[in-house]
Amino acid sequence: MTIGYLLLVASLAGFGLLGIFHKVADHPACRPRMITMLLLMWGTVFTGAYAALFDSRGLHAPGKVLVMGAVAGFMSSMALFAFQASLRFGKISTSWLVINLCVSVPMLLSILVYGEKVTVGKGVGILMVFGAIVLLWWDKKRDLERSGADRAGAGSERTEIMPAPAPPDVEVQGSVAVVDAPAAVTMAARSLWLPLILLAFLANGLAASSQKVLVEWGGGDYAWQFYVVLYAAGCLVMAAANAMQEGKPHRREVVTSAAMGVASVAGNICIVKALERVPGSVAYPVANGGSLFLVVLAGVLIFKEHVNPAGIAGIIVGIAAIVVLVLC
Repeated sequence: MTIGYLLLVASLAGFGLLGIFHKVADHPACRPRMITMLLLMWGTVFTGAYAALFDSRGLHAPGKVLVMGAVAGFMSSMALFAFQASLRFGKISTSWLVINLCVSVPMLLSILVYGEKVTVGKGVGILMVFGAIVLLWWDKKRDLERSGADRAGAGSERTEIMPAPAPPDVEVQGSVAVVDAPAAVTMAARSLWLPLILLAFLANGLAASSQKVLVEWGGGDYAWQFYVVLYAAGCLVMAAANAMQEGKPHRREVVTSAAMGVASVAGNICIVKALERVPGSVAYPVANGGSLFLVVLAGVLIFKEHVNPAGIAGIIVGIAAIVVLVLC
């Protein structure tokens, strides 16, 4: 039993470090598409090595596993890219919670598609997910309002750029467009964070739903082979997207994505092994809730993110929603 709980703590640390490394990758030298491709590449390597060495089925899988793995890989690549890009405009402490709330998507699809019974717990959990998203959106709205007030109080900071059509908050002086820099950042944040994080939420939820379909198809015993195909297919999707982007991966991108790959695969392996010794009613809430708390703590203490009261309430409601959903 002690080994089981140690594996559970290791899983918590792995998933938590994955979120923290996502924030580390939010750096001018790290391109979201490149980071996503490299993360999926490392995931393919590490998961493939584990399946080949420790799984009796090796790398062999039936066609249905290949199909569902490829579909899930496409969805996962979209989710990871959208999430990494959203960090340019949002906070890891709240964004990481939103993408983890996607556990509600497979449950909702199971109710709608497979006719599973809606229990009180599931209904409450799904409502809490939507409530948490609204609170986190309100947190972002408060950030934008505060940045606008700070800009108004401090005066305009101006940056010269090349001529362009003049949107709001831009005035043209001669041949040069003069943009209020905080206003440009504020407009971008308002327009991009919410759609990107919602795309990540939906795509990640659909990728997770593919595992439910795989089990219904009778392929539940090929979990690691499924993950190998998922990582590989997602990597190919992002490689195709990167084919139009010049330049090779930078050292920072390679090292950061490798750390993310280790954290992701290690977290998955440890939770699977922990479940052999610890009840799921204990393992899932600890692994999910604990890793979320670790990322939120890192966001506030290490990355100096400010979370508004609405954001704090959203985080509490969101973690509670995940615990409720995994227990139902």
